[in-house]
Amino acid sequence: MMQSMMESSVQPEPQVTDGMYRSSNEHGDRLELEKVRRELVYINTIGKRFVAAIDRFHVHRALLFALQELYSFSACCILLKDKPVELFIIPCQPLSAAFIEDMLQRIVNAAHVIDFPSLSVTQLISSAYFDAPDEVAQYRTQEAIECTEIGSVLNIPLIVENHIIGMLSLFDELVGTFDTEMLHFTTMIADYAAVALDNVRLRENENALWRQAEFERQRLELVIRSMAEGLLITDAKGLVTSLNHSARQLFAQAQITLQDTSSFRIKDLAIAEEKPWLARLAHIIDEVLTDQTITNQELIVGESGESVPLTLNISAAPLHNASGVTPRPIGVVAVINDVTSNKQVEKLKDEFVSIVSHELRTPLTAIKGYTQHLIRRIERRIRKNQTGVIEHPAAVSDLPESQDLRNLYIVQSQTDHLERLVNELLDLSQVQNGQLVLQYSTFHLADVLSDTIHSVQVSSEQHTIYLDIQTPDTLIKADRSRIAQVIGNILDNAVKYSPHGGQITVLLQRQAQEYLISITDQGIGIQPDQLAHIFERFYRVRNTASRQYAGVGLGLYVAKAIVEQHGGKIGVNAHPGTGTTFYFSLPCTPD
Repeated sequence: MMQSMMESSVQPEPQVTDGMYRSSNEHGDRLELEKVRRELVYINTIGKRFVAAIDRFHVHRALLFALQELYSFSACCILLKDKPVELFIIPCQPLSAAFIEDMLQRIVNAAHVIDFPSLSVTQLISSAYFDAPDEVAQYRTQEAIECTEIGSVLNIPLIVENHIIGMLSLFDELVGTFDTEMLHFTTMIADYAAVALDNVRLRENENALWRQAEFERQRLELVIRSMAEGLLITDAKGLVTSLNHSARQLFAQAQITLQDTSSFRIKDLAIAEEKPWLARLAHIIDEVLTDQTITNQELIVGESGESVPLTLNISAAPLHNASGVTPRPIGVVAVINDVTSNKQVEKLKDEFVSIVSHELRTPLTAIKGYTQHLIRRIERRIRKNQTGVIEHPAAVSDLPESQDLRNLYIVQSQTDHLERLVNELLDLSQVQNGQLVLQYSTFHLADVLSDTIHSVQVSSEQHTIYLDIQTPDTLIKADRSRIAQVIGNILDNAVKYSPHGGQITVLLQRQAQEYLISITDQGIGIQPDQLAHIFERFYRVRNTASRQYAGVGLGLYVAKAIVEQHGGKIGVNAHPGTGTTFYFSLPCTPD
């Protein structure tokens, strides 16, 4: 060969043609194309593996297979920036304790460089998971297995959309394992792994949210199904989309047959069944779909001839989108209760009150009449006896008749009190049955106020009742006795709930076409939570010391009914400990 090389050196210099250059360039291009083709096949293969990964452990395997095409290493570690951080250690061979300790320390140092949250070896140990699949095991010598020192390290950030989500770390006991010429492939593999791990994380979060949502849905469905109240839900067009078991039972009780699966409109059902209460229910749903809230509406379902017809109580509210973007409701939520039993109890109570009050009135009239008769007889007897003992006036009080007269006065006072209670019960019965009849007459309101105040003031020495009339014209057409009853009831309460005395001010004003009467005391006041119940029947105010005041709690209930039947309004303003102001208005002329 040397001879030929030499020989060739004395021969004439051959001429170089374009064909020779072209042949050389084409050979180089073929080599480059073959290299690119192999790289593309490699990239395509590892890409498919990462896309096919369904969880993070499949991602780990795809990552290991891709890396082992480039290097032979002892361990691969994946540190993720979750809260708390997670570290996955994938050994390719048995690792000594010293090797693992050194590996963890190097991970902590590298994580600090790429702005990970503050980490320590102890934290990594508590958050580390070992994943050592048999298929990634590599043959190593016993010396390599027993090695305690790390010879080569490669740390690559895992980046998704310019955000570091973790770090990939490769370790080997040999020096120079990781070739810098392969670094771009390693970075590309890390990018694939980062996207795949992020997708897995998103999928896990999504599945967790779906599981939580399904759990909440099932729990809500169980709550709705277990509700004793009927629940009805519609969409934005009034179509009933949900009806719980209790609601279906109420419809069945009202003799309305519903299909188990099909949705329906209450409006269509009302037309088909020709039931007035269904038409009323459909109207309530239409009102709520205009963003109104309806509470405690009663629907009489049974026949009007029944003693106590089936009665439903409905409260409905608009259902809005959770995002709050849509201004109009997306549906209606209605709660339906069967209040028939309550109506039956109320009817029995009303009948009992009516019967008892009428039965009491007959003997009470007799007691009152005979008491007044005895009082007049004893008064005549005392006047007759006074003529014989005029020289000794003190002797009159010692007469037996005088003691009897005092006893009869007590009986008369208690009889009057009992008569007032019976009258209140009778008024209650009339109000409940709609039989409260007003006897209109024309009179001066100032006269009724003055007379009623004088009557109350006589028996209330601790109180000073002041009348302030701020209008010259007090002429009104109303039921004089009923208006006096309203004023008397409010004044009695003012005296009763002012146990330490004080001033009571009665103010009469005229505002436009109505009179306004307000009565203010300096008593114990009313707690804010009691104001909503103050005009309910049988309701009595208690002060902070839970002191019980006399009365049955009907005065204000009847007063409210009287005022409203006159076309007026009644209300109260109160502050605990500083007094109360009751006020009511009356039209100057009745409607």
